[in-house]
Amino acid sequence: MPITVAGLRTLPPGQPLPVVSPLVEMGSALHVLADPSHHDADDWAAAVRSRMRPALRRRTTAWAWTSQAIRAAPFLAVESPTTDFESEIDRLRAIPSRRLARQLLRPIARSGNLDQARRWSRSRAAAVVRCVDLLLERPADGVTEFADFLAEAWDAWFHSEWERVAPSLRARTRRLARDLATTASIAQALATLDGSVTPTTSGSGIRIAKVQSTRHDVSQRGLAVAPSAFIWPHLYVGNVPGQPLLLICPAAAAGGQARIAPTAEVMSRAAALAHPARLEAARAIATERRTAGEISALWDMDPTAVNRHLRALAAAGLARTTRRGRFVQYGLDLDAVRGLGDELALLLLR
Repeated sequence: MPITVAGLRTLPPGQPLPVVSPLVEMGSALHVLADPSHHDADDWAAAVRSRMRPALRRRTTAWAWTSQAIRAAPFLAVESPTTDFESEIDRLRAIPSRRLARQLLRPIARSGNLDQARRWSRSRAAAVVRCVDLLLERPADGVTEFADFLAEAWDAWFHSEWERVAPSLRARTRRLARDLATTASIAQALATLDGSVTPTTSGSGIRIAKVQSTRHDVSQRGLAVAPSAFIWPHLYVGNVPGQPLLLICPAAAAGGQARIAPTAEVMSRAAALAHPARLEAARAIATERRTAGEISALWDMDPTAVNRHLRALAAAGLARTTRRGRFVQYGLDLDAVRGLGDELALLLLR
């Protein structure tokens, strides 16, 4: 169920816009801080939290819902290719409090239904309930507290993080701008952002492998791309009405992360191993290279079927071949199998 981004051939002048924003990146960093494990960032998160005063740790937990699966609009706003944190906080504080409060409530009230925001806040911790009630009942106090929280987080830890990652983000935006100017189509240039992005058949759009199946026409609203040192393994699609669609993507310059295979590749490998007989063929070559004839003789299997299964495993990138004279040996690529899951690899190694 992909997200489709259409209208790339008729974007406004200067689009797509590669951007470097400390507030967008702070949203990604807060996201990782709340749930570091799936970002392979437990050590980083522990180090950051150790630099916080207890009061800031509590405020960070209380406001974490604004930067998770659905982000508050302030973490998705871009107005220029580059900016600084002070300017972004000043812009935030200048927004009328009721409007900003609604923007902050977006993660639990995307339709603008404030009763829904109050109801869903009750499924969260008491500190979250307090924040939501403050935004609903005393929006001026609520948005001031949120802005003060961001400013305190900047001073306590994110300022140093930003100094560390900003140079690589700026370098990535320069490369992206070059790719957009020199690649045959915008869709092809955007497909280099992440394995989840593929051009549409017409070349006028892209598809992004995500849970939600939606379509966004950016021909009028525009498109911005913000590389992030923290977003991996996600690619985030920020859709805030009235703003350019924002893609937050892993910055290649961040380095150190495992490769994320394209969706089609993962599906092909999973389908190859979903066949019981093919799974047995994979087990037969898990610890030793063998030919199809050897496998069929040892396990009394149909040689034609074994040969077909081994070729399917090789085509899916799960097996490697070695030719020795007139024989072709097959060996399982355990790294590729582990990419699908350790339990599957252990199953084949039994």
